Amino acid sequence: MYKPDYRLLVVFDQSAEAFTALQNAIDLAKTINGAIDVLYINAWSNIFKTENQVALLRGLKETQQTVEIKIKKLIDGISEIEDLTLIYSYVDGHVIEETQKHIETTDPDIVVMGRRKKKFSNYFDTRNINQLRKNYGGLLLLSGEKKNSGDNKSLKLGFLDEKEVVSASSLIQTLIKKAKPTLNIFTIFNKRRVSVETKSKMVFYEFDKNEIVDSTISNYIDNNKIDLLCVNWNFTEQTLAQKIITKTETPILLTN
Repeated sequence: MYKPDYRLLVVFDQSAEAFTALQNAIDLAKTINGAIDVLYINAWSNIFKTENQVALLRGLKETQQTVEIKIKKLIDGISEIEDLTLIYSYVDGHVIEETQKHIETTDPDIVVMGRRKKKFSNYFDTRNINQLRKNYGGLLLLSGEKKNSGDNKSLKLGFLDEKEVVSASSLIQTLIKKAKPTLNIFTIFNKRRVSVETKSKMVFYEFDKNEIVDSTISNYIDNNKIDLLCVNWNFTEQTLAQKIITKTETPILLTN
């Protein structure tokens, strides 16, 4: 019997961003020996489009049946092609609230959600992230707009703080072992230059705290083709970290 080391919960709808998030979750699951739980949430905003309650209930049932058929076909197909364990469930409601309920029931190691870089505030503003993480001690993967360029043998990892490497959780340690030998550390100092320094298995990109803008670091992250950026949500420069998240297309793994 297949025994995964980690469980990933993918919050899914039928958007392009959700499909990208699912593919990124699949790549990550293969890297860390994980299993995937897909939660399809039909948001209330998509449901209450009529004042007629009878029509509403009828439409809701028809929508649920149609979507469940599509999701089952999709998940079964992906499981067979990717040779990976995937399960799924369907629910109507508020995205964050239903995700919280599912987290309480299944206790995943990583929650994966798609995002649009230019519409970050729709679901992933500070309030919603803090609400989602309130009773959840795992990791949150905010998928980028593009699929990872790396695979489970050539993942290029980036960090906003060297401490994230030194005090990494077992899951992050697993990623580090599977990733390319050189880790990319984007650090912020009180200096008057942007420099690149190298030490044992780490490349440091050092930025002047007083002179840089968030787009500077984001450009370095994108130009160096980082596949996954690990960010502590309680990072000292949280405001800057949030801005970087909105500007880079790289998937972001939020840690505790």
